[in-house]
Amino acid sequence: MNTSLILMGKLASLMIIAAVGFIVVRTGVLKESDKRQLATLTLFVLQPSLIILAFQIDLTPERIRGYLTAVAFTGIVQLGFIGACGVLRRMGLVGVVEELSIIYVNCGNLILPIVSMTMGAEMTFYASAFPLTFNILFWTHGVSCMEGNRHIDWKKILLNSNVIAVFIGVFLLLTRIPIPGVVKTSMQMMADMVGPGAMLVVGMTLAGSNIRAVVTCRKAYLVAFLRLLVFPFLTMGILWATGFLARHPEFAPILRVCFLAAAAPPASNVSQLAVLYDREPVSAGIYNLLGMFFCVLTMPLVDYVYAMAFGV
Repeated sequence: MNTSLILMGKLASLMIIAAVGFIVVRTGVLKESDKRQLATLTLFVLQPSLIILAFQIDLTPERIRGYLTAVAFTGIVQLGFIGACGVLRRMGLVGVVEELSIIYVNCGNLILPIVSMTMGAEMTFYASAFPLTFNILFWTHGVSCMEGNRHIDWKKILLNSNVIAVFIGVFLLLTRIPIPGVVKTSMQMMADMVGPGAMLVVGMTLAGSNIRAVVTCRKAYLVAFLRLLVFPFLTMGILWATGFLARHPEFAPILRVCFLAAAAPPASNVSQLAVLYDREPVSAGIYNLLGMFFCVLTMPLVDYVYAMAFGV
């Protein structure tokens, strides 16, 4: 119940920020076209700080084993999501924006703060495994899909500031080189701006749309149903069938935080990329916003079922 209340408060705060973005466009303070500059700033300048800071922890043998397990699990899960959505796309049930909204979740802006507030620093470390695999796949597979080119331009991807941030974070983690205090403080300030910046983009995007279209968008409910319920419970069922946690119950608390990420709403990164590439940005914003609204109920449900199934 405590997790649910904290989640509700976090989501309410983010939705208020989205409302501010909506208001500043509707009142003429900013133009809707200004969202492109804000999306670029958030994605390629602010977010790398958040990625690097996620790796600033102390390693122990137990943490290494736990973290590698979390990375392997989250990697398999996200690749499974990509495969399943590929089938849905070939069946004509979803388009590119729907596909990416189902695959990629709001793990960095939402999950890390929630885990930190409810489960402590130890679990936050394991929760950072999901953003690691997320950033590698999102900035390769996700960007190539949004560009409409299934061929991955590795040179362009590897020069992306977010992918570079992953490499820097891993390097600092393995070498145990600390970030100087003043630099770390400035990076934390920028990292704290990622969530608000992303939600301002969503609100500014929705300001150019018909509000009635937001609540009557049928595909948004399909995306929310698949993203928040079908995919998490399908993953849980497969995990239970493998018997992995029955043989290794020590990993159950670690995978619990990974499941919170797997049950999160669509990533705000998707709506920001949709703005940059002009690929149905309004629809992407709707999927993100409605997903956050419904996950207040669905994420605690997924967490409760996981705890009951695996005895956490």
